[in-house]
Amino acid sequence: MIPNAMLNSPSKVALARTHCHWLVIAILFASGLGLRAAELRPFPQSANTHGHGLKPDNLSPAQLDAAITNFWFAWKHKYLLPSKKIPGAFKVNFDRKGTTVSEAMGYGMLLSVYLAGADADARKIFDGLNQFRKSHPSKIDPALMCWKIPASEKTVRDDCATDGDLDMAFALLLAHRQWGDATYFAEATNYLSAIAATLVRADFSLRLGDWNQAPGQTRPSDFMPAHFRSFFAATQNGIWTNVENQCYAILEQLQTNAAPATGLIPDFALESAGAWKPAPAKFLEDANDGAYFYNSCRVPWRIGWAAWATGDERAHRILARFMTWTVKQGSTPENFRAGYALDGANLDGNDYATACFISPTGVAAMATANQAWLNQAADYAAKHREKYYEDSVSLLSLLVMSGNAWTITNP
Repeated sequence: MIPNAMLNSPSKVALARTHCHWLVIAILFASGLGLRAAELRPFPQSANTHGHGLKPDNLSPAQLDAAITNFWFAWKHKYLLPSKKIPGAFKVNFDRKGTTVSEAMGYGMLLSVYLAGADADARKIFDGLNQFRKSHPSKIDPALMCWKIPASEKTVRDDCATDGDLDMAFALLLAHRQWGDATYFAEATNYLSAIAATLVRADFSLRLGDWNQAPGQTRPSDFMPAHFRSFFAATQNGIWTNVENQCYAILEQLQTNAAPATGLIPDFALESAGAWKPAPAKFLEDANDGAYFYNSCRVPWRIGWAAWATGDERAHRILARFMTWTVKQGSTPENFRAGYALDGANLDGNDYATACFISPTGVAAMATANQAWLNQAADYAAKHREKYYEDSVSLLSLLVMSGNAWTITNP
């Protein structure tokens, strides 16, 4: 209200009008900022995302969305930590002791951008994770992230791991679509230029990291065709089509030559004389480096995601071989064990069920007309909670199974 005394003075009336004018501008400006900050694809997006394949039909979309939202808040409470040294930054608690790895940071960035709309803090979390990422560069290529950061967050001089950088670059593209900020797109394309220059070999196979200069070594769980399709759409750089094609070709060789009866994929693969084969025991991590184990358990999720997002027949063939054996030997998802030899034999100590092996099979079931298996796997993923790795892979798989894992190419 304008006081009566002011109404008796023309100059004061003009001043009041000026104040009102600027107040209106301030309100409009603030509203504009709010509109720009709002989510363009708020969770849930299952009704707006069109994919290729089945969805669970034992749980309604609303039930699946509620399960994912509850899972996310539990995940965030358990695994998200503020940085000790960087104000406003966040990290993902990889070992419950404050250590993080680039893989975990990638998972956190993907989850926060997909759950925006369900969580009012999603953008703050995403930006904080991205800030932490940029503050811990690899010693070899500083455009990539150092793969492991100790709980103390002291400066470390270590190298990168390919999967984390691929997921974080993809998450930045999603963030551009989610919040409309061109800064994310610029960061993503710069990141992809570095990945292409450092992590892609001349034959378009993927290195294990920027440290991995030896030829003919790769990790199939780094094969992310849905990402690569989006990378091409964003950059028009044909290298990503070539990477996608090479990944499918390697998977075809591994299934056909090393696992014709099961379709299982090894944790690591080596190339010799033009042929890709499973890595020997203790190639890099442990005795199961040439088996279907804790790395390759993610392959059905990654390739199933590509089948859903792109409809690529190569993804369907790879998943069909895997699911034919999986359904016959497992009968239900809960009977699927924690790792197998490539011929389907049990590994020592694999006699337990865990979500990081079970949930990805649900994504594979989407593309292979296995409705009963899909339903049971989605139900399992929605109900079970374990540790960081299992929970992260399971929640990300559930996003795909519900139809909420939209990409740049299947909006």
